[in-house]
Amino acid sequence: MENATSSFAKSGQALADKAADKAQGGLDTVTEIAGRARDVASNASDSIAAYTKNNPVKALAIAAASGALLYAVIKALSPSRD
Repeated sequence: MENATSSFAKSGQALADKAADKAQGGLDTVTEIAGRARDVASNASDSIAAYTKNNPVKALAIAAASGALLYAVIKALSPSRD
């Protein structure tokens, strides 16, 4: 009985170790993806700021058009209050 209990404990520990390794690998992957997303967002922000500085009138027109389009979409999707 002692041998079976020891074998069961070793199998359980091996399974727990595998699960912990997979969890750590998943965490590492999520951390890496979050870092990449942060870099992309930072680069996009820098690019938008540079474009706005170089083309202020166009940037304002794009912002106004985007706002008008967003307003129209929200208005179209909102239920009427009749």
